[in-house]
Amino acid sequence: MKAEELRELIREVLKEQEEEETQVDDKKATKLKTGSMSGSQRLKKSRERITSSTSEFTPQEQKIVDQLEKFISDLAAEEGVDLLQHRAFLERAMKLIQQRMAK
Repeated sequence: MKAEELRELIREVLKEQEEEETQVDDKKATKLKTGSMSGSQRLKKSRERITSSTSEFTPQEQKIVDQLEKFISDLAAEEGVDLLQHRAFLERAMKLIQQRMAK
């Protein structure tokens, strides 16, 4: 086996490992955790998330995120809507968003 063939083989293996790691991270990132949260805990987490945002998170992006949070909150507050019944759909939607944004 020539040195160049060996280098190419190493590159392929490293690329495959990187793709596998990304797939595992993607699965974790798009899974909704179980449990419950009080209103005060939710407020605290929201404040922490907002204050820890970086310069990469532009004001325009913050507005979009705020609108998405409001949309989901309003939907969950409607009578007869149970987000838990649609958990699998929500996870698929999160996965799709993640895949589209990562490209």
